[in-house]
Amino acid sequence: MVIIMKNTVKKNLCSFIAVIVAASATIVFAGCSDNGAPQASTGSEGVASQTSDDASAVSQTKQPEKKRETIKIDDIAWNVDQGIVDGEKYVLLDYTNNSKYTVTDFEMTFKEKGSVTEEDKENFYNEIKDKFSMSDDDISELKQRDISMHAETEKIVEPGESAKNINCYYYSGIYYLKDINHFNLVEPDVATIKYINDNKIYTSYYDFSTKKYSEDENTEEAYYWTTSELGTKIPKPDVKVVKKCIDNEDSFGFEAYGLSLDQFNEYVDKCKQLGFTVDESSYEGYYSADDKDGYNVYLSYKEDDNYMTVTIDAPSE
Repeated sequence: MVIIMKNTVKKNLCSFIAVIVAASATIVFAGCSDNGAPQASTGSEGVASQTSDDASAVSQTKQPEKKRETIKIDDIAWNVDQGIVDGEKYVLLDYTNNSKYTVTDFEMTFKEKGSVTEEDKENFYNEIKDKFSMSDDDISELKQRDISMHAETEKIVEPGESAKNINCYYYSGIYYLKDINHFNLVEPDVATIKYINDNKIYTSYYDFSTKKYSEDENTEEAYYWTTSELGTKIPKPDVKVVKKCIDNEDSFGFEAYGLSLDQFNEYVDKCKQLGFTVDESSYEGYYSADDKDGYNVYLSYKEDDNYMTVTIDAPSE
């Protein structure tokens, strides 16, 4: 099958325990009747005061936790339309971050509209079969599933800033979407927004069908750096987001987000200043070299999402 699939873990959280203190009339058994049976009487002021104090103590110690503020889909002004990049037409997503948070990842998935007819779908399958030279088996497999599309970016988008020309793809795969008529067969399904709050990256999901949000229970550090000796041999990138790829005694690898190509080249120069100039190999967006002790750095840059991948390896014995 030519379409490559990806899975996204989606979990619900943000539940909390509400404490309810119920007050009721207090009945005190005081003394005995003439026949020795207990006699009921209403509570005195002292009893009422004690009950009030107990309720006050409970309310002070068991207040519900304040719900953490989260990002909303209304904070993201998004749009999908046909545009031209490098002289070719594509279906592209643009969005502006109107929230107060730094957005680190944004993904939109789209599902087949309920109004799509069998004739619409047959025309769609015939067109993509010709466009991508798909086999009959490929098309038969696609026909077993609803039509879907997606767009995603890992660009760092600060409050008030925008990300533009984000490619849309067929299904969950790798083929660029270029025909706006094909996009008109789908509607928004789920939005995934990752954002920074208190130096952690949170993930929020919005379901367009139910108009409900859910938060992933897992978070990650916005800026990860190794505590090993390898971390002292290369410069720390001046960015907001660094994600770990590998971290052991022999290798440390990471991805640093929010860099231009010029900033990548500046980072390469810093590595050179630290002695990584032995057996160097380089071209635009790539650099690799050893230092005199045999440590190796490998650096590459991805312009689409403005991030670099860096790995430093200890010398082999």
